[in-house]
Amino acid sequence: MSLRSGNGHAQNGGRQPRTAFVLGGGGNLGAVQVGMVRALLEEGIKPDMILGCSVGALNGAAIAGDPSVAGAERLVASWQMVRTGDVYPAPGITSIVALLRKGRHALGSNAGLRRLIQEIAPFRTFEEAVVPLHVVATSLTTGAERWFNSGPIIEPILASAALPAVFPPVDIDGELHVDGGVVDNVPIKRAVNLGAERIYVCHVGNFHRPRSAPKRPIDVLLQSFSIARNHRFSTEMASEWAGVELVVLPAVDPGPLSRSDFRRTPELIDLGYEAAMGGLRGSPVTTR
Repeated sequence: MSLRSGNGHAQNGGRQPRTAFVLGGGGNLGAVQVGMVRALLEEGIKPDMILGCSVGALNGAAIAGDPSVAGAERLVASWQMVRTGDVYPAPGITSIVALLRKGRHALGSNAGLRRLIQEIAPFRTFEEAVVPLHVVATSLTTGAERWFNSGPIIEPILASAALPAVFPPVDIDGELHVDGGVVDNVPIKRAVNLGAERIYVCHVGNFHRPRSAPKRPIDVLLQSFSIARNHRFSTEMASEWAGVELVVLPAVDPGPLSRSDFRRTPELIDLGYEAAMGGLRGSPVTTR
C-alpha cells in the first residue's frame, strides 16, 4: 500500500480530516474494488465524499446510498449475481460489423449496463445520496471532463462507463459523453479541489506486468486506452498535495481475464478485500 502525507493536518484543530473515497475505472475488475471498499468500511473508515469514474461511479453510487458494512455486503451480493454476457455485448463477427457500420451504437447496446446501474444504485438522484457523490464523464464535443453531482444519476453513470467502441456515447443535455477514464480515470486532483484531506484511492489497475502483444484491432484500441487513462494517475501520484494524506490501496493482478468475463467475481472480491485489509493493518500483502 502506498501512503503519503502532506504537511497541513496540524491545522485542522483536532477534528477528523475530510475523507474521500476515489474509485477508479476498470470494467469487471470493479469486483476487486468492491472488496477494497468493503475492507475500508469494516475498518470503520467512512467517506465524507465519493468520487467515481466508470465502474467506480457504479460502485460509488451503491456506497453513497448506504456507506455502511451492510451497504458493502449488498454491493458484494449484487456483483455476485452478474453473469458473463449480462453487461458487455458478445464478441464475434457481429462485433466487427458493428464497428464498421455507420451510427454511434458501437459494439452493442448499453441496456445491460443500464439495468445493472438501476439494480445496484439505491437512489435515483444525486441529492438523495447519504454521502455526496461526484461522477465524471468525457465530453465528445469539447474533449473535457464533465462532472455530475446533481439531478438524475442513471445517465451520468451510464456515460461515465461508456467504454469507447464498446458502448454507445450517452447524450446528456444535447451533448455526447463517453467513459470518464478517457480524461480522469482516478480523480485524485478533483478530490483535493473539493477539500478532501485524507483520500483513499481504490485503483484496480494499479499493478505492473508486461503487456501482451495485441491479437486484434480491438485489442490495440483497448490497450491504448488503458495506457492513456493511467497516464494522468501516474502524474497525479507524483504530485505533492499540501495538507493531504493519500492512501492508495494495493491492487491485485488478476492474471488472464477477458473484459467480459464475470465468472471469477467472488474470487476477485475476496482478493481485493484481503489485499486492502493487509495494507490497512500493515500486514504483508499476498496476491495470487
